[in-house]
Amino acid sequence: MTYPQNAIPQPQAAGTALSNRRLLSLVTTSLGGYLLLSSLTGQVTQVLSGAEYMRNLGFAFGLLLTLNLLFALAVALLGLFFATASLARRGIAAGIVTLAVILIAIFQAVRFSMGFGAATTFIAFTFADPYVMLPMAFGAAWFVVRYRPALAFVALALVVIVALAHWALLTFGADTATSSLVMLLLGATVTAAIGWGGAIASRLFGGNRAPVSAESSPTAQQYAQPQQAPAIYSQQNDRPAERGPVI
Repeated sequence: MTYPQNAIPQPQAAGTALSNRRLLSLVTTSLGGYLLLSSLTGQVTQVLSGAEYMRNLGFAFGLLLTLNLLFALAVALLGLFFATASLARRGIAAGIVTLAVILIAIFQAVRFSMGFGAATTFIAFTFADPYVMLPMAFGAAWFVVRYRPALAFVALALVVIVALAHWALLTFGADTATSSLVMLLLGATVTAAIGWGGAIASRLFGGNRAPVSAESSPTAQQYAQPQQAPAIYSQQNDRPAERGPVI
């Protein structure tokens, strides 16, 4: 009796599994980024700054906003850990995003509580602006897990467009709804452009994408092992008296 040939795992399945994992990482990370943006552009930083009118809303409301922020961060980090990079690179990427969220929260809390003096306007549209910091942080984190060359990080300078656009919208009196919608679309476009910029730099300057390790992808390890066809069974080979070398 022989086994069907399609019962033996095919090497193409490894590539399909890795592609699906990269897609899962991209989708989950993008969802986490959107949730973080929605949370950080809301009232959570005003809760952390101890604004008087936020204290009047009660402890439960502030706790809810804080939990929303933590959940959004967890989704983003989960997406990065779905990536096919090594554990060290995924940890670095997670650290970049976490640090960016902490900095945004701190700068916004100080801005709402005491301000930065003459530098308040500059801080408001740079370090305290989620529309600027999150695309830069997620772009850098994605470059790390995708093994992009160092020159790809130049694409992060595109966030200057976001900062200038946000400043222009608020300076010329755009309403909150219009400003939020324009900045959401612009931020998503710039983030995608940063990602494509890293991909182009990787192609032009020799992408240093390391081979996927067994630690980051058990599926690759499974299919990397040489596959041997199972031995053919017959009644003749099963009889001890006639057992001999099998050709």
